[in-house]
Amino acid sequence: MSDSAFAVVRAGALTTVQDLGRAGHAHLGVPRSGALDEPAHRLANRLVGNPEDAATLETTLTGCAVRLRRAATVAVTGAPCPVTVDG
Repeated sequence: MSDSAFAVVRAGALTTVQDLGRAGHAHLGVPRSGALDEPAHRLANRLVGNPEDAATLETTLTGCAVRLRRAATVAVTGAPCPVTVDG
């Protein structure tokens, strides 16, 4: 079994893993990329005690479903959306 905190059960449309991107490399043809909602990304990491550049799940439209594999602190930030626990 993996030591990861969770497994993605349903990714939904347009769910991606994001960090803060790669600023300063456009001259090499590398786009900045990174989290679309950077303030929400930084806030989520602060709320759970991660470094601000740690990866987050960014989701749109149909959301996603995850299953925790162990105890974890979770934050949901950004636009208002429904959140359910255990169904």
